[in-house]
Amino acid sequence: MRGAVQGRLGPYAVLWRLAVTAGVVTTVCLGTWVGDDGWWPFAPMSQYAFSVRNDGVVGSLGMDALTVDGDLVRVPLSKERIGIERAEIEGQAARFVRRPELLQDIAVLHSRRLPREPAYAVIYLRNTSTRILTGDSTVTTLAMWRVVDPRNPRPSGLPGGGP
Repeated sequence: MRGAVQGRLGPYAVLWRLAVTAGVVTTVCLGTWVGDDGWWPFAPMSQYAFSVRNDGVVGSLGMDALTVDGDLVRVPLSKERIGIERAEIEGQAARFVRRPELLQDIAVLHSRRLPREPAYAVIYLRNTSTRILTGDSTVTTLAMWRVVDPRNPRPSGLPGGGP
């Protein structure tokens, strides 16, 4: 029969498939053991799902801002509103805690994407911990930044910073 596929692969085809498989498996394992969100798509699988005991606590990260008008508002973390998702903030939370000046870039995104809304004067990264059994919540401020020139904010200029 002409054009039939042979049942055996040549030695180079086998070697190539083994090398690619070993590379993917190694990268996934390294991403899980030592990687972070920057390793996507080989980032830790823990970012996708986790379980909490029935008597445990669930944490929820969010941002609030004090506007130049004096109102405390929730920062609308979505790509449609300010151009950055909450999951991206969660993945970078440790960086914001270490370098709160990165929150300046959130003010820049807000001013560019939502120029008709009051500018942010102070930005807070907060974690809300909710006890499952009782529903009691505790809010902890993890980082805070006073925006430099709130009405005309400029990017932080830090590596990995914003716009």
